[in-house]
This record gives sequence, C-alpha cells and structure tokens, in this order.
Amino acid sequence: MLAMSSHAASRLHIIPGLAVLALGALAAPASAQVLDTDLNRWMDFVDDSASLANLTIPGSHDSGARFEPISGTAICQNLAIGDQLEIGVRYLDIRLRQIDNALVVHHGAIYQHLNFDDVLGQVVGFLRAHPSETVIMEVSSEYDPSNNTESYEQTFLRYVANPSYHDFWWRDGAIPTLGEVRGKIVLLRRFAGSAVAAGGIDVTGWQDNAQFTLADARGQAIVVQDIYKVSLTTNDNKWNAITSVFGQAVNDTRGTWYVNFTSGVRSFLGIPSIPGVSNDINNRLFNFFQTSPLHQVHDGTIVSDFVSKSLIQQELSHYFD
Repeated sequence: MLAMSSHAASRLHIIPGLAVLALGALAAPASAQVLDTDLNRWMDFVDDSASLANLTIPGSHDSGARFEPISGTAICQNLAIGDQLEIGVRYLDIRLRQIDNALVVHHGAIYQHLNFDDVLGQVVGFLRAHPSETVIMEVSSEYDPSNNTESYEQTFLRYVANPSYHDFWWRDGAIPTLGEVRGKIVLLRRFAGSAVAAGGIDVTGWQDNAQFTLADARGQAIVVQDIYKVSLTTNDNKWNAITSVFGQAVNDTRGTWYVNFTSGVRSFLGIPSIPGVSNDINNRLFNFFQTSPLHQVHDGTIVSDFVSKSLIQQELSHYFD
C-alpha cells in the first residue's frame, strides 16, 4: 500500500470535506493531482520512510544523447535533461568521456554537445526549485579517454568539489530512503573508484547485455536488466525480459532494487537502429500500464529511450492509483 508523504497530507487535510477521511481516502485526490499537474514534484506525495528500492521511478537511458551523424543511430532522447526532470524522470544515465582532464557527455564515439557542468547545472537548478525530489544519477565512463594527466575519479571529484554542486551530492554506498535524499543527487558509480573518495552506490560490476545482480554497501540486492541487443525481426526477447522484471519487482518482499532498462538496439549490416526498438517497446509499455489490473504497486526503476509525459503518467499511475 502506498504511504503518503507528510508534506502532501499537511496540504490535503485542509481541503473542505476531506478532514474526516482516512489516509487511504486521501491517496486518490493526491494521485490525480500528481498525474495531472505535479509530475515535477511527484515525490512530494511519497512518505519519507520509503526506500528508493520500493518506488516506481521513471528514468531515461543515455539521458544526454540528442545528437547523431546518421538518423536512428545515436539519439536516445528528444528532451533536454531539465525537461526530462520536469515530466517526472528521476533516474539519469549519464555517460561521460574523460578528455583533457574534463568530463563531456558522449554516446559511444559521438560527442553530445554537453559537458558535465551542463548536466549538473540543469539537475541542481531543478532540485533548487523542487527540494522534495531526488535525482539518481548513474555515472559511467564512456568511449576512449584522451589527453588526461589524472584518473577518471580525480576528474570526477573536481566536479563534486565545485561549490555550485557540492552540497547536492549524496555519495553513501547504501540504498537510501527518500527522506534521506530529498534535494540530493544519489550517485550510482559505474566507474573505477573507491568508497572513500568518489563513494556512491558501487555498480562497477555492471555486465554487458545481461540481467545480473549486484549489492549495495549493506548487501542489499540490486537487480539490473540491461539486455539491449534485440533480434532483427522481433522485440519479443526484450519485452519478455522487461515484463519478467516487473513481475519480480511487484512480488518482492526483500527490499531488492530493480533497475529495468527498456531500451534496446538492433543492427542491420552493422548499422544500429534505436527507434526500431523504442517505438514498439514504448507503445507496449504504455498499454501494459494502462490495462494493468494492479494498483498501488511498485515496478522498480524503469529506464527508457525517448521518455514522454504520457508514458511517465501511465507508469506512475500504477504506483499511485
């Protein structure tokens, strides 16, 4: 059963006619409001005690990938990062190439016309405006490092030390509750470093094109489904992997965090096609959540290409309604 945030309850109890209703009855108007007008602060309607592992969290795959040399080969999102956050995205997949002792956003070899400062500026600006929210940021090393005199971790830590961003980081190694990290960036560290220096939840054991299980600093399981190679003729293998993890998340009683990538790519004669997967999978996701008979359940973290307001509304309706 969904627990309502004390912030939301404090607003709702003064609405005429609702003061005498039980907490469960308050969830309906709150959810309608969230899905209609409050996607930019939907976490404000979730209780502080909720673990991030027990939420439905919309996310974007390759969050900064908006440029490509050949159509369909590199772009993964239509919206800028700040706009993604405004429509409810709370998990960002940030892929950074280290070059000249700086970090810049890449998708493979393709520079995405963003540096890490651009990303952090958008995220911190959003959190300043919406302190009830948190942003989970998976940071990974992308493409070949070039012309550096320091380690990737050292470069990353210079960004962390920037006074504009320093106070917004949460770099503990265990999955937090929402109350612990409101107004913060929760680091999932997918690059080589130490718990003492870079910190973050260590996901450096990430496997390629696989479903696998990692653990946080307390030994809490993190299940990641990132099977991205899709067959040439059908997306069914990807869809089956996605829905299998949804089933595991809904039925989980152990506090496992499920991170479920719905993104994928197929290749023909060595040329990748991203929309050939995402157009179909996103339609399937929309229909799955729209027609599901389940209510007030969590589906884990859902990381997608080409996130949209309508898809996120459907995902969160499964959690709130």
